[in-house]
Amino acid sequence: MSVYTPVTREQLERYLQQYSVGQLIDFQGIEAGVENTNYFVTTNEGRFVLTLVESVSATQLPFILDYIEQLTGNGVACASPIHLNTGELYGQLNDRPAVLMSRLAGAPLDNPNDQQASVIGLTLGQMHNVADSLSPAQAVHIHHWCADLGDQLMPHLAEEEQQILHYNLQDTGQIAWDALPSGPIHADLFPDNALFDGDQLCGLIDFYHACSAPYLYDLCITLNAWCYDEQSATYDFNKALLILDSYQSVRPLNNDEQRSFSRMLQVAAMRFWLSRLRDIHFRKEGEVVTRKDPAGKLQLLKLLGENQHLQMAS
Repeated sequence: MSVYTPVTREQLERYLQQYSVGQLIDFQGIEAGVENTNYFVTTNEGRFVLTLVESVSATQLPFILDYIEQLTGNGVACASPIHLNTGELYGQLNDRPAVLMSRLAGAPLDNPNDQQASVIGLTLGQMHNVADSLSPAQAVHIHHWCADLGDQLMPHLAEEEQQILHYNLQDTGQIAWDALPSGPIHADLFPDNALFDGDQLCGLIDFYHACSAPYLYDLCITLNAWCYDEQSATYDFNKALLILDSYQSVRPLNNDEQRSFSRMLQVAAMRFWLSRLRDIHFRKEGEVVTRKDPAGKLQLLKLLGENQHLQMAS
């Protein structure tokens, strides 16, 4: 669990007065999440999730929250932000931007089955089709982001890790980034950010990595997250094909995306390896903080580097 900014009952009661959500009954820190402070909140009128945003600046929240509302307005199941009585989508609590969301039914997944994987592929394709009509604000050049963070981390890495990072940055620099279809993306669609009731998707959560970037990058993040088991260091290629088939049933990849597919899988693995290393070497102080082991993503990066012939998208 990550709780960087503790909240007292009195503080929360005072904050909730800015909403029309009833009286506070109970609240508790959520045993999930890495970068933000999250609480389950129960009132006499419903159940909600309060997020004190630590991972992005308040200037990015209008893009993120508007993106979520655009998705829900187009039939994509997501946790929706609750408007303050003033109409705003977020407030301020303990010097942090604070977002109150509807609490969805269902639970996050530990080991997604094939049907759940197919559902997420279809949903991701639908999300990218919706994003094509949205403004490409908050654009992030993923390769530059990795290169900049990699430069900061390089002195902290062992020689083999330095070589792996150098090789992957060189290799993924060859992607024709500007030619790839891009728009607003989730950018963190791990199984624990999709709530299911059995095989039915109740909705997606945690959009705080959302940005504008290639849709292929979002797809490859999802494939790695849903198909690679860090404990056994195995990639479930059959499950990956199910996700891809479902995705392409609503949004087929074009030729540029197919040519960049294998390298983009490496980019997606490298990005999360670097962010986990950052959380270890450049620690953010917090009351209760979860940090994930970067070794699993490094092992994935090695596996993908040894299998550059992967052409699942073709």
